[in-house]
This record gives sequence, C-alpha cells and structure tokens, in this order.
Amino acid sequence: MAGGRKQLRSVSTGLKWQSFHSIKSHTAGRKPLPGPITLMQLGIMLLMHVCRKIVLIKPEKKVCVYTGVVFFASLICDFLPFPKTYFSREDNFMNQYFVKLGWGWTLLVVTVFVYLTSRVYCCNDLVLIRKHVSRLLVGTLVWFCFTSLFEYIEVWTAECQMKGQGKKYKTKDSCREYGYKWMGFDISGHTFLLIYCCLIIMEEGKCIIGWERIGELIVRNDEFEDDSPLKTLSEQQMSELKKSYEQFTPYVRFTFVLMTVLLLLWDVMLMATALYFHNMVQKLVGNTVAVGTWFVTYRLWYQVKQSPGLPGFGLFNYHDLQTRQVM
Repeated sequence: MAGGRKQLRSVSTGLKWQSFHSIKSHTAGRKPLPGPITLMQLGIMLLMHVCRKIVLIKPEKKVCVYTGVVFFASLICDFLPFPKTYFSREDNFMNQYFVKLGWGWTLLVVTVFVYLTSRVYCCNDLVLIRKHVSRLLVGTLVWFCFTSLFEYIEVWTAECQMKGQGKKYKTKDSCREYGYKWMGFDISGHTFLLIYCCLIIMEEGKCIIGWERIGELIVRNDEFEDDSPLKTLSEQQMSELKKSYEQFTPYVRFTFVLMTVLLLLWDVMLMATALYFHNMVQKLVGNTVAVGTWFVTYRLWYQVKQSPGLPGFGLFNYHDLQTRQVM
C-alpha cells in the first residue's frame, strides 16, 4: 500500500513538473503585453493616425487627383466667370509668404524629417544618412532648373501688347507699369512647385510606416533573437539604434505632423492656382513636368543601386517592418 502511494506521488510530481514546463514553453514565445497608455499618448496616437491617413495615400492615386483638379478647375476658370475671393489676389498672405517660398518651407521640414528618421534606421551611419538627405539636394536642383527654364520660356515667347506704334517695353515690369499686358507662354511654376512638393512629402513620409514596430523589436530583441530583423546588427549598431530611436521619435512625430499641415496647405493653394491663375495649357504643362520628375526619380532612378536610394532602406530590413505594419 505504501509503495503504491509513493508511486502515485511520483506520478503526480512528474505531472506537475511537466505541466509547469508546458505552460512555460507556451508563454515563452508570446509577445509581451503593452503597458497602460496615458491620455497624452492616446492623443498622440490618434493625431498620428489621422496624419498617416492624409500623407500616406498612394502617390499614383494623388497624381490622378491633381491632374483632374488642374484640368476641370482650369476648364471652369477659362470658360465660366468664377467669383473672386481672397485667394484670387496675387498679393494674398498665403501666396506671398508660403507659395512663393514653397520649396523653402518643404525643404526645411522634409530635410529635418529625413535626417532624423535616417539617423535611426541607418544606426547613425553617416554615409547612408548623407545618401538619404541627398534626395532633397536632387529635388532642389530639379526645382531650380525647371523654374529657371519656365522663366526663360516666358521671356523668349513674350511681348508687350500695345495699341499703335510706340515705345516697345521689353520687360514684364516696364510693360505692366504703363498699363499694358505682357503676353507669353507662362508655364505655371506654382502648379509645378505645389504638386512636386506634395509628391515629395508623400514619398518621404513613408518612413513613418512601421515606426512603432521598431520600438517593439528593440524591446523584444534579446528574447526573440532568431526571428528579429535586428539580428544582423552589431552590438555597436544596436546601441546606436536604441539611443537614436528613443531620442528622436518625439521629433520625428512632430515633423511628420508639420509635413501633414504643409501637404494640406499646398493642396488648398493648388486649387486656388487652378481656379484663378494661368490658362489650362500652362497649368497642365506644369503638372506634367512635376509628375514626370517625380516618376523619373522615385519610380526609376532611386530604385537603382547607384542612387540616393528609397526612403526607409537602412542597415536592417526596415522595408519588411513597413509592410508588416497594420495601418
């Protein structure tokens, strides 16, 4: 009888030990549960969600929208009298201090965003960071060359429309000063600039996809080493990633919100340009140049190895993190 009890005890102990190991093995591979969030964190999450919905539209879809807006708004403006508003004045505040300086505003905000995000996913590798920032230098060169070309075409094709024979005015300012019209093929630089800025914001903003998942992987890296995309990083690179992610994430979010504000502002000003300035052909040419430049750079050139590369490609497989993120 005593021997039977001992045998039962040993079986029971074995079952308990087996049960403990079974529970441990089931929980070991599970994702750690997130801690409670504060109201401020919830507000930031909601704000970022809204900003993502605005910025992270596929550029191809937005290109179709922009082309349609330019075409149909121009059609209305060219053939039907459209009511004058504050935005129809060339000297309105938004036109003078934002649109005319549009590339400067876009360059400032997007460069900060690209620099901060690349510091994280490139683990402070200066060579890679410079490559990513160089996309904005390419954009600046494109902006300067095309706006200069548009001005040259206007001067080359324009003349002062005067009644009768008299003194000929060879510049736009002198012609308008005396009440005459300066007529030439004036390609809409504003249409080009606004659409090009919007497309760059949408392309560069893609780095925000999967951003929170980087933080999760940093926390889980030691426990889930085999399955983590960060396993290819050295200890030094991992240390730089942790430090940069924690340090720059608030500023990354802030600049992304600023990019969203700029995108909305450029969309509004594009509508005003389409309704009140230039003719349809001039605006469609500006639209075509902006879309063509975006396509050649982001869809063709940046796909090649010997190029500045696409946003989000760094020392670890950040592209996979992006595609896994549920928006």
